[in-house]
Amino acid sequence: MASLTVDTSDRNVSINENQLQDMLALVKANVTNLFLSEACRQYFAKARWIKSGRKVRIFEDSSSGVMPGTVAHNRREVEEVAFGSARRTQRLIGPLSALEPIYSAANKLKALSIGPRTEMELLHLLGIGFVTENLRAVDLIASSPLMDLGDMHNLPYGDREFDVVISGWVLTYSKDPERAVREMVRVCKNGALIAIGVSACPHYSEGYIADPKDEKEIVGSMFNSVSAFTAMIGSNLEAIHFQQDARSNDATTPVMLIARIRHD
Repeated sequence: MASLTVDTSDRNVSINENQLQDMLALVKANVTNLFLSEACRQYFAKARWIKSGRKVRIFEDSSSGVMPGTVAHNRREVEEVAFGSARRTQRLIGPLSALEPIYSAANKLKALSIGPRTEMELLHLLGIGFVTENLRAVDLIASSPLMDLGDMHNLPYGDREFDVVISGWVLTYSKDPERAVREMVRVCKNGALIAIGVSACPHYSEGYIADPKDEKEIVGSMFNSVSAFTAMIGSNLEAIHFQQDARSNDATTPVMLIARIRHD
């Protein structure tokens, strides 16, 4: 009988054909489990985009808070590079998935993804239990009909609309991050979870940085500590559930915060 061998360095785990077929049957019973795999997320999102004719919609009315060159840079990332990173969504969605009420009732919660660029972050949210009808996404550049066109500095949603708001690796494209964070907080329900992630680059100082000469690299606001995020959230911060500051002075590392929001 055929078997699949998985190398785990010092030991091997062998899966025989019957076990493989049984596990495939389990996956078929809940196919969104496939979206827990970064390879599957990237394959499926890219296949859907190609089938759509590689359409990319552009928001033409962005605010002064958006860094010049942001749309061109992100469009190039989608169309010419590797369609974006399927793995990076794990950084925020991984710890989010362990928190209540997401862990127990994700299918009942409304979530907003800010700046996902492709469907990969949305697919990851489906993988941890969210349902399509409760998911919204907004970006200046949209490669999917599941995404709304809009600007994070002026979100096209009502007050206190979402249970979860995710802003993964987009705040650095802002010249006015305080305004962007105020908008995120505005659309959060009382008790909602907000997740913010950026990359800290050691060769840039913290704060606002103008465009470098190379237009392929758009740099807006730099952050080395979650204290910058909590300061912008201000009195709306109820609790911090997860945080990571920059860990190295000589390499690019993530700065991440997951916090609970309150409204008086």
